[in-house]
Amino acid sequence: MVLSADHELNASSFAARVTASVEANPYAVVQAGLAAIQGFKHGGQSTRVTAFIREVGQTHHVQQAIGERLRRGDDLPGFGHNLYPEGDPRAKALMSMIAQYLPASSPLTLSQTIAETITRMTGKLPNIDFALATLELALSLPDTSALALFTLGRTVGWIGHAIEQYGSPQIIRPRARYTGRPPMI
Repeated sequence: MVLSADHELNASSFAARVTASVEANPYAVVQAGLAAIQGFKHGGQSTRVTAFIREVGQTHHVQQAIGERLRRGDDLPGFGHNLYPEGDPRAKALMSMIAQYLPASSPLTLSQTIAETITRMTGKLPNIDFALATLELALSLPDTSALALFTLGRTVGWIGHAIEQYGSPQIIRPRARYTGRPPMI
């Protein structure tokens, strides 16, 4: 959970921080973070990764499953991260811990094979969502546990942002500039 506690001003942390800036109580701050983290482009991505790993199923299906996804133009959830072109250090750390404590885990072996194959074929490296999905499967946790673990860790970060923001008199209010066609009057 420490690996997901804070990550700059990602969508959920920004939502939580904006909410704290208007002096909403900590429960509302966490609610704002929870609303944002559910999105499939954020914490909800881990559920897509878990489904992908289950779709592959076994190590001898890895190459075929990935090849089919690439031919269809489907994405490979759990790979690549805009902030980490050289690889997500959180994923590296978590995958290493899983390998250390569950070396004989068949879900770990499957995930490692998927990661090696995708990296070889696309150059993309696993991210924290992939590692959390691997952990969920390796520990036989209930569905969506990867998201729950990510969210529990991130909640600590949101509270940290709130505490810091409560000390500032500024309301976070980004400005917007209309760039469309001028209205006809």
